[in-house]
Amino acid sequence: MNNYSAIRNPKSPSPSPSNQKGWDRGFTLIEIIVVIIILAIVSAISIKFLSDGIRIYTMTVDQKALFDEGKLALERMCRDIRDANSITTPSSGGSSSSGTLLSFTRTNATAQDSAGDTIQFILSSGTLQRTAAARPTVDLASYVSSITVTRGTSPNNEITISLTLSRTSSGEILNIPLSTKVVPKNFPIDLTYTYKNFNNRWEEQRST
Repeated sequence: MNNYSAIRNPKSPSPSPSNQKGWDRGFTLIEIIVVIIILAIVSAISIKFLSDGIRIYTMTVDQKALFDEGKLALERMCRDIRDANSITTPSSGGSSSSGTLLSFTRTNATAQDSAGDTIQFILSSGTLQRTAAARPTVDLASYVSSITVTRGTSPNNEITISLTLSRTSSGEILNIPLSTKVVPKNFPIDLTYTYKNFNNRWEEQRST
C-alpha cells in the first residue's frame, strides 16, 4: 500500500487545534513578566557598571589635572626662588600660609622680569597668584585648599613649600598634596651652607 495518506491535500480543511500538539501555542502572561524582570535586572547591572566606569574615568581625569596644575605651580615658584638674593616674607625661621606667602628680590633679569624686581606669591580666594613689579598678576593654580611656605633659620634659607589642591568630582572630594624644597642660590656665601649659595653668581641658563 502506497503511503499517500501521509500527504495532506492542500484543499482539505486545516487540522483542528486539538491536533496541532501545541505548535501554535503563545507565551503566557507569567512567562512575559519573568522575561521582563530578567531584562530589567540585566539592564540595571549594565547601567551600574557603565555609570561607575564613567565616574571613575572622570575622577581620574580631574585628579590628573589637579596634579599637573600643582606641579607646574611648584616648578614656577622654585625657578623664581633659586634666583633670589634676599627674602622678606617669611622671616628667618618663620612660615606663612595665607595672604602674601613669599616675597623676595630676584637677582637676574628674565624675559618677563627685570633684575631687582620684587616677586610675590599670594594666596587669594583659593587661587595661588604671582605678582612682579608692574607686571600683571598671573594665576598659577586654582582649587588651593592649603599652602604653607616655611623658611629655615639663617644662615639656612632653604624654603619648604607644602601645597594641597582640592575639588569635588563626581560627588567625591579629591585631595592632591604636594611638597618640595628649594634653596636660593644667590644669597651671600656662608660657612655652613657654602655648597648651596653662589653669592650672586648663579643664573639660570636661558633656552635658545
